[in-house]
Amino acid sequence: MKDKDFHFYASSVAQWATTDDKRDLPALLELMDKDGYTYVLFRVPVPYTADYEIKMYQPQVAGTEYLGTFTLPKKKARK
Repeated sequence: MKDKDFHFYASSVAQWATTDDKRDLPALLELMDKDGYTYVLFRVPVPYTADYEIKMYQPQVAGTEYLGTFTLPKKKARK
């Protein structure tokens, strides 16, 4: 993933994380699922090493794509 010109960014009320040269998309989703909160996922059209602003849990980069909101089943979700 190190040489990619994009990365994935996920955020919840408790944490945020991105894909990088050690964390691929399935690992990012697993990390967010383990936390137990609803989260959003974006495809950000710059390398994960790029510096950019986050507002209201969203990357502020032109061309960023919202990929969805993920809610865990009630038995796995935090209350």
